[in-house]
Amino acid sequence: MGKIKVMISSTVSDLEAERDAVKKAFEEISLVELLGADPLNETAFAGNSRFVTVDMAKDCDLYILILGNRFGYDVGNGRSATEIEFDAAIRDDPTKILVFKKDSSEEMDEKQKAFINKVSSYYNGYWRTSFKHTHDLQTYIKNTFGRWIKERASIGTDLTYLDHFVRLARQIKPEPNAEVYYKVTKNDVELEYVFFRKSHEIHFSRKEIYKNFWGCFNELYNQFEWWLENEEGGKY
Repeated sequence: MGKIKVMISSTVSDLEAERDAVKKAFEEISLVELLGADPLNETAFAGNSRFVTVDMAKDCDLYILILGNRFGYDVGNGRSATEIEFDAAIRDDPTKILVFKKDSSEEMDEKQKAFINKVSSYYNGYWRTSFKHTHDLQTYIKNTFGRWIKERASIGTDLTYLDHFVRLARQIKPEPNAEVYYKVTKNDVELEYVFFRKSHEIHFSRKEIYKNFWGCFNELYNQFEWWLENEEGGKY
């Protein structure tokens, strides 16, 4: 049985204690293999640093992002190494990412503010769990991992980003008794919600889902509200 690959992603020098806390949270779980800067320091790779870490972000089963006040090294395109890893993880599987933010009174880098806004945007970002102390982070990690692994056990593996999109789209409904149907075509995902004796349809392109996974769900929620307020918009 293969181990669950967990990647810890963050700036390193300013979040050393936090990274260590996450490592300790997993050290008694034999089925977990940790990936990230610390494990890399214990071996050597015949490859470029960016190539190796991006490959890990794609390959990991669970990606844990820890946000502090430092942006880190700008690799030359306005993004940090951490942001590049985050983008790689989200393009592989938007549902495998957990985000934790350290509360601190220290001044934050302006670029880091922009990155945090991107990561935790209400419209198309992630739920962000804040913490002050490393022992709190450790507790949050343990609790969240238990919930995450239980969910994963029920859905299986080898799902694509489209599989995850359809899976979640079928779980949410504009009305509790609504029937949900879907069709995946070469270019689109077609969703149909039948409730109050009417059928309502919405389409999302594969490209749109790939580039803005959570934003598509917000668009879907907005469409639910419009349908409920304008019932005559459906068809019998």
